[in-house]
Amino acid sequence: MPGPGPIQTSPESLTELMAWRARTSPDWTYFTLYGQEVSYARLWQTSLRHAGGLARAGVQAGDKVCLVFPTCAEFFYTLLGIMQLGAVPVPLYPTLGVEAMANILQNCEARAVVAFDWFRESVEISRSAANVGQLLLASELEGHDPPRALPAARGEDVALIQYTSGSTSHPRGVVLSHDNVLPTMRFMAEAAGITQRDTVVSWLPLYHDMGLIGCSFTPPLVGARLILLPPDLRNPRQWLETMTTERATFTVSPDFGYRNCVRNVKDVGGLDLSTLKMALSGAEPVRPSTIRAFEERFGLKDIVAPCYGLAEATLAVAIWPRGEPVRLDSSGRYLSVGRPCTGVSVKIVDGDMEQPAGHEGEILVKSPGLMRGYYNNPEATRTVLRPDGWLRTGDLGFVDAQGYLFITGRLKDVIIVGGENIGPADIEELVDQVDGIRYSAAVGIDSERLGTQRLHVVAEVRDAAADHAVFSHLAREIVQRVHQGRGHRPARVLLVKPQTIPKTSSGKIQRWRLAQMIAAGELRDQVLHATGFHAEGT
Repeated sequence: MPGPGPIQTSPESLTELMAWRARTSPDWTYFTLYGQEVSYARLWQTSLRHAGGLARAGVQAGDKVCLVFPTCAEFFYTLLGIMQLGAVPVPLYPTLGVEAMANILQNCEARAVVAFDWFRESVEISRSAANVGQLLLASELEGHDPPRALPAARGEDVALIQYTSGSTSHPRGVVLSHDNVLPTMRFMAEAAGITQRDTVVSWLPLYHDMGLIGCSFTPPLVGARLILLPPDLRNPRQWLETMTTERATFTVSPDFGYRNCVRNVKDVGGLDLSTLKMALSGAEPVRPSTIRAFEERFGLKDIVAPCYGLAEATLAVAIWPRGEPVRLDSSGRYLSVGRPCTGVSVKIVDGDMEQPAGHEGEILVKSPGLMRGYYNNPEATRTVLRPDGWLRTGDLGFVDAQGYLFITGRLKDVIIVGGENIGPADIEELVDQVDGIRYSAAVGIDSERLGTQRLHVVAEVRDAAADHAVFSHLAREIVQRVHQGRGHRPARVLLVKPQTIPKTSSGKIQRWRLAQMIAAGELRDQVLHATGFHAEGT
């Protein structure tokens, strides 16, 4: 069944968009979660009551209010209630460490923290340590009278602050206005071809830009159906079964989500993904082998589409066109993420020099979605937002002669061995194909003796109870594959227990943190087998 139709006006704000939906499509379901359907009317009326509860607690326009929630309807009621007051929502990862959460609360000068009742104790410890605001429980916001009057949000007003993945001791809160968010939603929907005829299924967390802005805010704009799942899927089959029963046409996941489906879902009986029109893949390097394996396993063709974006640009920069075969560069190593979306400009620079087509350098972006800056962090803002209006992404890539963008790595993740740059994703692609390895990360560790970095491979094994002979064979195969595939022999291979490699909330490998852990000897208890020269601390 088609949705309520694309929006027939140009709202200035997210609140105006949701108010329009509540007036024109009140009984239409906004999203379905745990079998519960939430209509636009219910969303609007319940969020008004939450706004009343927030106002009674002293929240006013301009105040920063942090949200610590799992994926649930209450998250949406609270988020919209905050916006209705003209306050600024700050969604946070629920399982952040106490210190990391306290640092963010302090950085954003939180007037209040609204937490789902489950998280009361840990959030209160963080709030007390930060010495800011007050703790409000989601259950305390229910049933209040709506505010008598609501401020009218303008396009230039701050819509939300989203803290970038991995923010810990030096939090970076991306400040986004409604004028950033709404245009990004429009051109992303256009680039991905999302319309009222689509059914979107998402398990991405609501504190992450793709899960919130891409999957949860965009459907109301175009009138698409939205089916939400919790992000802590123990078995990816639940995601596949939901797409089957709901006849999903659109979904999105980082590469590891598709890879987990291939590895963990051997029996495809009862699964039918033939209604899928597009499955976006982003947030981490997109691997051709993952696309091939996922499409072969589930009988799909030209469905998984690479994309590229970042929080500092609100979300999308480039999206591969729906239904088109993916494109590799002439070397066969890199996968294109598509041309820049409408209104987005990209250029490649080496220092201050713009690079011609086909030449690698740092990716710079101009877009309506470019953030206003990092909240309370002018120094960090200056490092990425240039005076000429271009955003330094910190990502490496190139644009070919036809205007297609290719991502080759992270500027700060590049491993330099003997003056040669090595992309970690290149190494990880090879290692992850070794039987018995579930996940890997490649990092460079500085060597004072050699005056260069040494390539370290950390690989999580699938069976931590295997014997020494099995581990020894795995390590030898890793060294051989990396040497044959990329011409470099790892200085060290560390086979570790599952869940050892640190990741951000969105699933990206924290390579800088892994390098710190290796150097400081923090992996000792996780290492099952190690080969190569003994590194400091390991």
